[in-house]
Amino acid sequence: MRNKVLKIACSIAIATFITSPALQARATTNTSQLVTDAQNAGTILKWAISVEGSADFVTRPYDQYNTAKMNIQAAETAATKLSTSEKLSIQAKLVEPKTHVRRAQAYIDALTSSDKIINLTKNLQQAIDSKDLDKINVAYHKATAEYRKQVILLDRVYGQSTRNGIRNAVKPAMEKLIEKVKYDLTVEMYLEKASQFIKENKLAEAATELEKAHYYLTFNAAKISFKNQLQKSYTKIEESLPLQPLAVTSDGQNTVIVHFSKEYSIPLAGLEAGQFKISGETVQSAKLSEDKKVVILTTSDLNPSTDYTVTWKDYKKNFKTEAVADTTGILLYDTDVSYLETSNNHIYRANITNSDGSPYVGRVRITLTEANPATETTSTTAVITSANGHIGNAEQELTVYTDQNGNLTFIIATADDASATYVQPIIQKLDGNQKSKRAPLTHFFQLQNTSDVYELNIVSPYIFMEENYLFSDGFKFKWDSNDLFFIHGQQVSQEVFETALSNGDSVTSVYETDVENISTWNITSDVTEAAKLEITNPAHTPVTYDGSSYIISGTAQAGYSVKVYRNSVFIGTAKVDEQGDWTLGSISLLQNEANTFEAYQYAPGKDGNNGEGSENPTKPATATIKEGAFASSKVTLNDNNDNGLSIFDTLDFTFINPSYENEFKKDLTGTLTINDGFGRNAVVKVEYLDGHTLKVIDFVSMDPDFTHHSSTFVIVAASGIVNQDQLAYNVAESNSLLVK
Repeated sequence: MRNKVLKIACSIAIATFITSPALQARATTNTSQLVTDAQNAGTILKWAISVEGSADFVTRPYDQYNTAKMNIQAAETAATKLSTSEKLSIQAKLVEPKTHVRRAQAYIDALTSSDKIINLTKNLQQAIDSKDLDKINVAYHKATAEYRKQVILLDRVYGQSTRNGIRNAVKPAMEKLIEKVKYDLTVEMYLEKASQFIKENKLAEAATELEKAHYYLTFNAAKISFKNQLQKSYTKIEESLPLQPLAVTSDGQNTVIVHFSKEYSIPLAGLEAGQFKISGETVQSAKLSEDKKVVILTTSDLNPSTDYTVTWKDYKKNFKTEAVADTTGILLYDTDVSYLETSNNHIYRANITNSDGSPYVGRVRITLTEANPATETTSTTAVITSANGHIGNAEQELTVYTDQNGNLTFIIATADDASATYVQPIIQKLDGNQKSKRAPLTHFFQLQNTSDVYELNIVSPYIFMEENYLFSDGFKFKWDSNDLFFIHGQQVSQEVFETALSNGDSVTSVYETDVENISTWNITSDVTEAAKLEITNPAHTPVTYDGSSYIISGTAQAGYSVKVYRNSVFIGTAKVDEQGDWTLGSISLLQNEANTFEAYQYAPGKDGNNGEGSENPTKPATATIKEGAFASSKVTLNDNNDNGLSIFDTLDFTFINPSYENEFKKDLTGTLTINDGFGRNAVVKVEYLDGHTLKVIDFVSMDPDFTHHSSTFVIVAASGIVNQDQLAYNVAESNSLLVK
């Protein structure tokens, strides 16, 4: 029995061995046919998605696509029964039809994206047709956000002609609409920001946003579709902005620029210099800029490295002259360093003049550099986006022409929203002298968008209390009333935290980017440093002055109080406002003597006498006003040619109050009206010879029969004769008899 079973098994094995090649051949033949079917289906699909075939950029070749996929699947399934070498051969033959399937998928996805873009275009067009900027704004941002996603799928289509065909079917219409309203929506964005800033009483920021809107409305008028509507909104918002000075700049010589929040409402012909006062100096004239937002004051010669205060109505603005006067002829309207997010841009404005003061109408070059002159390079990522209406490719160097009044306006921004950088533009006149000037520095930084624990080192210029944020290590960190605040681990109010936060502090923040969550802020190293107390009016000390009262004002730490003494006698306390300014008011002066003022600043909750308990007990801020007329006790006529009063004669003055050290202002010219003792006058032009001597250089006018050899010449009037502090010569208080 055992042998019989063995024989049967051997017979089956032999039979199987004999029939196997036939079955193998049949399987191979079937698989080859399936591969051929897959290749043919792939070829049909190829022409269905090709512009050289039947592709019309509308019809989706689902049937051809599904047929090719099924044939490829059938061939791959059949190949699993073949040998390894045969499988590899089959896989190689299926590469091309598989490629056509992938390309067809991209083609179908692109057509689906095209439909979405068409709908977005239709919705945006309907919004534009409504002429409702709010609806346009919503539709625009929805369309552009989705468009950026969908257009990527269009670029994945194989074949340039096919790809271009799909693009050209949908992209031009959408991009035309985007181009049509993007400037309108840019202006509207600036106007919305300005309106919000006005509500928050942030007038400087509001004025900046209005300036940006005005720039686009002026220089891009042809590209704005709803100009009348936007202009009305601009006018309405500007009217709601209070008129007040925002900043003051100067060339350090005799020009002071007062920047107003909006157009100065007084007609040009009625603008009088008397509306403006500059501590310690004389305002000789005033004129409006072309856009009427700037008042240009011509003053007496300003002193270098000196703090001044400009007063207009009840507003006061401080500025400081440079150590070396600016002779470039490039006057910048903005002098403060700016700190902006990378999504913002910054407008620079300048007025450029020739050496004679006339408007410079010519080419200027704008170059963007790093802020450090020692490593000057164009490695900054900031770019110039436009200049005097010229909008081209974003560049780091641009040459443009000033307008007919010598004005230059240009905008800078970062190359992309993720590029934190800093930049300091250089403006150069391309004339014979090619003088240049650096504009103020602009920092672009990112809003921190990662929740984490941060150790922050504080540098005072980068703390922005009104905006509730600080800038550290290239990022902006923002807090709000929902957060928790600590000093050395002890919880405090937000107000106490902000008051304590100062230069040199270290802060640990458990930072949350979602405003709904709670961030914690802990000052771990508190280095409280009060701002320096200074008396800024008078602008310099000592100063001579002829009057019964004087406004004493200055700067100190915001929120502190200032106690002022005159000649060691307490006269009043002033509160320091949020901007760090304080004013004691109009103080009666002791007549004909030196009034020496000493000021001490006190932190909240502290008080004392004569500086005790103050921040500066041994170093009070001081100023001395020497009250009394600039007048003479004696005037000596030096008749140099023995011709009586004549050209080239000199007049030596002995001034009253010798301790005041009065002297004529250097390089002055003016006139003296001299009576000959017989009722006849001569007006002579005089010039500075030295601190106590004037020289006669001309006769301006003379009464008939004026006696040149009179023995009783008397000065009866003077014009333009001032001392070192611009104090006018007081004829009434002088002994004006000329002694030979």
